[in-house]
Amino acid sequence: MIDSADHVTHALPVTVATRLHFSDGKSRAIFTVDLVQDLLGDWVLTQAWDGAEGRSAVRRVVVEDHEQGLQMLQKIARHKERLGFRQVRLYHVG
Repeated sequence: MIDSADHVTHALPVTVATRLHFSDGKSRAIFTVDLVQDLLGDWVLTQAWDGAEGRSAVRRVVVEDHEQGLQMLQKIARHKERLGFRQVRLYHVG
């Protein structure tokens, strides 16, 4: 990114996105949790539900920092596992 004030190229923030998928194993419903950094540098936790019969929902929340986002992601994962969901891999890259 070039700063218009001094015309010097500055590096964009390096982000490491985290994505988890969960399934109950009974239906085709998938629950996805993403932790990503947006272009403004804010960390955003997104929970998305793609359920049976075409029902879906999305919830986004800006978190204080990467560490808080990881803690929330772990809390959500533990809650889903207590409800009987299991983490699944939907695709493999590499």
